[in-house]
Amino acid sequence: MIFWLKIICSLLLIGFLCWSLDLEAIWQQLRQADWLQVLAALLCLLVGQLFSGLRWAWLARGLGLVVQTRRKIELYFLGMFLSLFLPSIIGGDVARGWLLAKGREQAGWTAAASVILERLNGVVGLMIVVSITMFFLPVPALWVWLWNASLALLCLLMGTVGFWWSRLQQRSWQGTWSGWKQLPLASSLFKRAWMKALPVSLLFQGLVVQAHIFLGQAVGLELSWAAYAFIVCLVALASALPISFNGFGIREAGYVGLAVWFGASAEAAAAMAMLWVLVLVIAAIPGGIVLWRMGGTSKLKG
Repeated sequence: MIFWLKIICSLLLIGFLCWSLDLEAIWQQLRQADWLQVLAALLCLLVGQLFSGLRWAWLARGLGLVVQTRRKIELYFLGMFLSLFLPSIIGGDVARGWLLAKGREQAGWTAAASVILERLNGVVGLMIVVSITMFFLPVPALWVWLWNASLALLCLLMGTVGFWWSRLQQRSWQGTWSGWKQLPLASSLFKRAWMKALPVSLLFQGLVVQAHIFLGQAVGLELSWAAYAFIVCLVALASALPISFNGFGIREAGYVGLAVWFGASAEAAAAMAMLWVLVLVIAAIPGGIVLWRMGGTSKLKG
């Protein structure tokens, strides 16, 4: 039932965009697109995914789970492939966490934590980028204060993890959740891994923003770097919500709506959104190859 609600949400949003936008103008912009810039966007995303796989490897090692970095990067691309073609981005994260733990005794909790914390580290990087861009854009002051307060709270939470996690571990954990008690979140090794991963998260977000700039320029979407960063990062957060099929519809509507808010062309933003989907599909191909070499989706069962 939830799956079909997500499909309906995506279809309704895409249908509304098709009804309200000039499809002929979008088609003309795509036909005249600079494909060298599309290629540059693809390279940015591929390099960014490599860095994200490296970030995941560092955080997993910080939790005491050592696997070859190459294996982590392969699983990261596999997760990207599954996230694009399964009903939710969670599907890809679950798969790569499960495969990381497979064959390792009592590694399930650590593998799951490494995936969650890698995502959280990325969110912190994303929020920092948005926080910076807000000072260069005509964003309402209330938004700036609320956003930065949320970012400060999240940073405080992670900065004091050694204090509150050690106290949580002293409590009586029973049942399914008892496995979390063993996670070494208060260790100096994990803290170093977390801080080491943050610059990589910022680099990744910068590469994703630059990829969108290349795509936007390819179809004539004129916006400042700060506006691009603000749009891309906010839409990334919104499309991660489990209310649509892998963000389809949410992502496209977000690009168009925010671009228009900044005074840009709705059709150019829609053309950029379509090119971004194309780039995502091509960048996910290495994950499809990893899945094929593993023996297909049957290896993800049981």
